[in-house]
Amino acid sequence: MRQSKTILLALFSVVLLSCEKDPPPDEPGSNEAINRWTLEQMQQYYYWNSKLPNQVTLDGKPNIFFKNLLYRDDHYSTILQVLNSDTYGNTLANTFGFDIAQLQHNGQTMQLVTQVVPFSEADLAGLHRGDTIQQVNTQPLEAYNFAPVLEAALKLPSIQLQLQNGKKMKLPASYISQPVVYTSQIFHKQTNVGYLFLSQFDFSGGYSILEAIQKLKAGLVRDLILDLRYNTGGQVAFASFCSLTLADIAPNSVFVRFRGNEKLGNREETFQSTLAQQPEGYSFQAEELLRSGLQLKRIFVLTGPNTASASEMLINSLKPYIEVIQIGTETLGKDMASTTLSSPPQVSGNQRAWLLMPLVYKIYNRDGSGDYSSGLIPHYHTDEFAQLPLLPFGDEKDPLLQQALNIIANKTTQSLNRKASTSAKTFTSPYFGSSYRAIPMTFPLLLSTFEKDK
Repeated sequence: MRQSKTILLALFSVVLLSCEKDPPPDEPGSNEAINRWTLEQMQQYYYWNSKLPNQVTLDGKPNIFFKNLLYRDDHYSTILQVLNSDTYGNTLANTFGFDIAQLQHNGQTMQLVTQVVPFSEADLAGLHRGDTIQQVNTQPLEAYNFAPVLEAALKLPSIQLQLQNGKKMKLPASYISQPVVYTSQIFHKQTNVGYLFLSQFDFSGGYSILEAIQKLKAGLVRDLILDLRYNTGGQVAFASFCSLTLADIAPNSVFVRFRGNEKLGNREETFQSTLAQQPEGYSFQAEELLRSGLQLKRIFVLTGPNTASASEMLINSLKPYIEVIQIGTETLGKDMASTTLSSPPQVSGNQRAWLLMPLVYKIYNRDGSGDYSSGLIPHYHTDEFAQLPLLPFGDEKDPLLQQALNIIANKTTQSLNRKASTSAKTFTSPYFGSSYRAIPMTFPLLLSTFEKDK
């Protein structure tokens, strides 16, 4: 009898439990729905998924919730909402068409224009690389207010500049798309030397690069100086595109090795397979690019702290195949790739979709060389700020370009290095303007190609 009562009590408990309602699903578009989706994606794909916090609160703002998930060494993963400008990173370059660096010299600060986007309002107004800016929106720039003044300017419909020479200009805010190729030219020395400045890695500039390459090839260039000083990266497939047009490589050679978390594992891509990830609307073929390219056995690359992401990847990935001579200063050190994940309608609801771009892979070249989070170290350390005013890109007297030309001409570089080193000591490290942020180096997640560690 007692056993029957026990069985009945157990059955009654099961009935009660089965009658309890499941937790209500998150309302699509709510913070809880978006944050739960974000957490699930991070648990699956994030390189540091084992470092995610054990306890989280899902009702906070999605961008704040996401930041609280990031590992302390992660400075590049990001989240943004489609067509929500508050979640995007506006910069001086893509808003007003220029950027600046602040330096300190003999106890005084100076703001130098480092970059002017060709054909932008800043360019048409007569702003030049090397100009000195004293005021922004009537506020004198000092070390303590440089960053906040620029950040405030990005939220205004226009920006007013006053130069050291007294000239004033007012530039309207707009969305400015940078040309990939700023300039290309040929220096006629002992041998013909080509020069090519690339601002970013984006297929919108594919045909411009091919046009520049054909001119260099027609000019019988024997060496190339590739200026990546202000190239903050972009599309990985475009890095492969550039490699195929410049270097003497085989399309089926290994371009990059990816190492992910325990769920994603490792994978490798060739120059050809990486190029195949080009955006819809483009159909460049590896064999054709190689055939029409320069097929060089060495390249001189000009770098600085704004050389980042996919541009660093190009430098590192070419080293096993050709001689890469790096001139300038250390690169930024973004040695990881991200992917882009879009929230589905059942998560976003009637709200605009959220784009999650977590770091998912560490990247290495064919020989397994990577781990350059402190930056790629140049063979010849030369500071472009050691000689002022800054000169236009492609000017032979520019310290980095002059260094490369001297090496190519087999001239001694000691005097130039000594001059740069001595001058550089009078300056602190430059604080760069808002535009110099690494462009996310994205790569699609092809789950079927993952190779697990054994």
